[in-house]
Amino acid sequence: MVLLLLSANDLEARDIYVRLSQSGSYSVSTTSGTIAMTDGEGRLANLGDGAKITTAGNKASISGNSFFLPLRLSTPGYLKFNGRTYRGSFLITQKAGLLNVVDIEQYLYGVLPAEVGASWHTQALRAQAICARTYALKRSMSRSDRGYDVVDTDADQVYKGQGVETAKTNQAVQSTAGEIVTYGKEIADTYFHSDSGGHTANIKDVWGQAVPYLTGVPEVVNFKSPTATWNARISAAKIQSTVTKITGTDIGTIREIQVSEVDEGGRAVTMNFIGSRGSKTLRASQFRTAVDPRTLKSTMFTPSGGAFNVSNTTTPNGLVSRNAKSQQTASDGLTFEERQGIARMTAEGVFTTTELIDMLTNPAKQKNYYQTGVSRSGIKTNAKTNTQPQVKPKNKYGYTIEKSGNDFVFYGRGWGHGVGLCQWGAMAMAEQGWSAEKILEHYYPGTTIRRYK
Repeated sequence: MVLLLLSANDLEARDIYVRLSQSGSYSVSTTSGTIAMTDGEGRLANLGDGAKITTAGNKASISGNSFFLPLRLSTPGYLKFNGRTYRGSFLITQKAGLLNVVDIEQYLYGVLPAEVGASWHTQALRAQAICARTYALKRSMSRSDRGYDVVDTDADQVYKGQGVETAKTNQAVQSTAGEIVTYGKEIADTYFHSDSGGHTANIKDVWGQAVPYLTGVPEVVNFKSPTATWNARISAAKIQSTVTKITGTDIGTIREIQVSEVDEGGRAVTMNFIGSRGSKTLRASQFRTAVDPRTLKSTMFTPSGGAFNVSNTTTPNGLVSRNAKSQQTASDGLTFEERQGIARMTAEGVFTTTELIDMLTNPAKQKNYYQTGVSRSGIKTNAKTNTQPQVKPKNKYGYTIEKSGNDFVFYGRGWGHGVGLCQWGAMAMAEQGWSAEKILEHYYPGTTIRRYK
């Protein structure tokens, strides 16, 4: 990936406004010195080593005294709130609540340890730093109406302030200072997640809009995360209420759930919910988010804990794969079957790391590597006849979700929406010698890294 420079007119370094709370009651303190405060009318006040601030409307109350919002708080040390310490300053506004206003590089100091941790490989940390910096800047350009740039939870990216910083993660931020991912002249949307389950997702299948560099790619290095496999039991009643909430229609007691469409990696795209009074088809990602994304960790479902062979284009009855609708040859000369065969052989360790890197950097060689892999693994192919594969029974793959009493039991792989960079995949790639730049090029194909300061 080429590193280019943006002019100062293109993008300037700036503070990030992180919303920490919107409770209306805030107890703040300092690690040293005193807290200086300025209110919305320019009045100055010394809050000593701490104070409790409550807000109502456009005013704040502190020790019986009334002040106008917004309030700006600063200190020679670190500010403290809710058991955490923070660099920068605090800003309390009527619209957004308590914000930490902090330089973006210092903000990243509190992101990396919270998102991945100091034990991770340096190149994986560098990739995460570039990714997180880009994400925050992209959000800051579209949220002026909200009064903040990002929140401090995984609704954006986890941020825990100064108290979690480590020398190794800070160094990863410093070594990539100012570097962001761009697509053309635009800052890229660098979504990321914990574990893809073997193949990242096409953003169009998850959130509806198409983005050229977020179309989904197979993992190229084997890895096993804490959520490599999981299962979740969800009551039929909760699923019924979730479907009703999304659709505005009560289809009655849920009797059956079918995965009606999958993407090229085997991830569920749409699901059909059959109730006692009708049925509804929903986007799988929409259902996951609504029912509980921490319980239903991903939409990469597997049958009763087994594995769906995503390299084979055969699908259950009624199950449509977005990319298995034809055997047309792609621009790189690969048929769908060959592309999926490469993905499966990669997961099974058929290719060496050197070969995988060669395939990524030289796409024209992939067809030859496919044939090499076929020879090594003894895969049978129907490429000669160019016919559609035989459809297998649905229950062989488990795409009718298992029902147990009044509950449905989901089995799956990975954690997260699946779009963009896979953190555990990036870690595995780094351990195999991939640089941060090559990792980002894999997960965001067609993008470029630029330095803006």
